[in-house]
Amino acid sequence: MEIGTLILHIAAGIAAFFQSVTGIGFGMIAGPFVLMVLDDPAAVVISTLMSWMIALVLFPVVRRDVNWSLTGRLIGGAALGLPIGLALLAVADIQTLKLGAGLAIAALTALMVFGAPGTDRPGLPGDLIFGGLGGVFGGALAMPGPTAAIRASALGHPKTTVRASMMGFFVGVWPMIFAGQWIAIGITQETLWNAAALVPATLAGLAVGNYAASRVSEGFFRRVVIVLLFATAISLLGDAILGGRGQT
Repeated sequence: MEIGTLILHIAAGIAAFFQSVTGIGFGMIAGPFVLMVLDDPAAVVISTLMSWMIALVLFPVVRRDVNWSLTGRLIGGAALGLPIGLALLAVADIQTLKLGAGLAIAALTALMVFGAPGTDRPGLPGDLIFGGLGGVFGGALAMPGPTAAIRASALGHPKTTVRASMMGFFVGVWPMIFAGQWIAIGITQETLWNAAALVPATLAGLAVGNYAASRVSEGFFRRVVIVLLFATAISLLGDAILGGRGQT
């Protein structure tokens, strides 16, 4: 197994593990590694497919705790923002995608750590705005979850409600994102095979995460995720900048 392929499988397993334990999106953790290893916009589609599968696996377990009114408004906002994200995906080159992903992860992780003014004001406009940002990030980078999760957490919903509502959000938004990506950049058989190859590692990560969730505090895992996300952002930014210089 080539080193790049091994990195992809390890990243998929780790991302699925933390998705299962904390609810942090698969796309923020594994997506950047897929982007760096494959060096192709198709990596965004692979991240979408894996994230969609995770949502379908986890949703039946948590569906009773979903806040459907919040989830519906976030999905509606995502539908409005999605065309913008897809347009960015269609016109951006690989170095721009890496740079955008690095900046987005750094900004979203900072919001997770420090919060943001206005995120705790309830109401339809706020839900649509944060859902819309999720649609933009989802279409361009396969990262629709962080802004929606930030919104749900800031509104004071319990942890179980936030996690369940995010799974409901993902089940609703991933099919739209996948269909949009198919139209925007096309999906090849090779992309589908690359995604299928990551299924075993992803399912293994989910299984281990479910086992660990009740045995180690979520706070500990969340701190580890934040460190990992910042490190991922730095790696992406460095790769984008150095790669861009190498092309000039």
